[in-house]
Amino acid sequence: MLRIQNIKIAGIGPIKDLDLNFDQHFNIICGQNGIGKTTILDCLAQSFGLQNTSVKRTAGIESGNWNISISINGKNESKSFEIKSFHPNERKISTGFYQNSNDIIVFKTHRDIPYQHLTSLSTDPQKEIGDFARETMAGSLPNDLKNWFVNRHLWSAHHNHLDEHQINNVNLAKDCFNILNPLITFSKVNPNSNDIMLQTPNGEIYFEYLSSGYKSCMAVLIGLIKEIEFRYRNPSKFIKDFDGIVFIDEIDLHLHPEWQAKIYEALKIILPNAQVFTSTHSPHIIQVANANEIIPLTLNETNDVKLNPVINQEYGCQGWTVEEILTDVMGMTETRTSTYKDAVSRFNDSIDNNDFETASAQHLILDAMLHPENSLKKILKIQLTGISTDD
Repeated sequence: MLRIQNIKIAGIGPIKDLDLNFDQHFNIICGQNGIGKTTILDCLAQSFGLQNTSVKRTAGIESGNWNISISINGKNESKSFEIKSFHPNERKISTGFYQNSNDIIVFKTHRDIPYQHLTSLSTDPQKEIGDFARETMAGSLPNDLKNWFVNRHLWSAHHNHLDEHQINNVNLAKDCFNILNPLITFSKVNPNSNDIMLQTPNGEIYFEYLSSGYKSCMAVLIGLIKEIEFRYRNPSKFIKDFDGIVFIDEIDLHLHPEWQAKIYEALKIILPNAQVFTSTHSPHIIQVANANEIIPLTLNETNDVKLNPVINQEYGCQGWTVEEILTDVMGMTETRTSTYKDAVSRFNDSIDNNDFETASAQHLILDAMLHPENSLKKILKIQLTGISTDD
């Protein structure tokens, strides 16, 4: 079992001084744009790399550093990294825990799956520990996902050609297609073209015809299963038994809001024994997450990146509205348009000045703008009635 316990970051990217402890299962890093979410993920993942890193020191200082504490099968270890480079082509650092990179799976934001014509099937790539160490920086790519899936599907039809773990993995991969939408299911692999065909309410379609958000989700879920099979051969491993670490940058990438919470729940199902780190801009994921899983970043009064104390330590944001999360967790200063704010301001000024005609005109505008069930509609009407000149 591999776990990250803690990281201390000083002078890396936008982070001057930050100390983070982590949940043993799920960690969701959130906050406003540019606050350092990806920087934290990169420092964590690339601690298991070999010589190179993409992270940079903070501008204006001579060097930055981070210290990471991990547990390997119950034994605690730590390592420090110093970063002096700042130019984009400077990447040299000291070697990390690269011997354990086999237990590290990284997904960056490149998760597009264009159509790929498979004229033939190839065997699994023969990767070594150095390849996995380099992937801590580059991430896992989805370009071999189709080949892996078709290969496993075809061999699963032959008795004793796949072991029990491999059978379980390919069956789970097929189930992943309907995680977001129960009406979409795996249909077959076309024997004439090696294409993955899915059954939908509108008929049978090619896998690549799914929306970009749907494919982005499959790149992670099925990609995880594929990566487990590349890493564990003799013996093989069922993904639910994987007890290493997974990093996913922007888990909600391209996903419809309804699906954002679903991928969070799906990862918990297929990775019950792994430690997961992800960043997100999604209030819907924050809304359903447990309090101990949320790592909310904010800027303090001296513009330093720190943990945001606003989140309840027992329930997280499970009772918050989306707008409250966007404002207090994601750092949005205003979620309404200037047109709306101007109308509210004019209405309030008119109420204060007992100007019924102007207030009435602004009330008509606000009443048309607000959601039909918004309780503010009744409040505005009561305020307007209060200055009415009618007897």
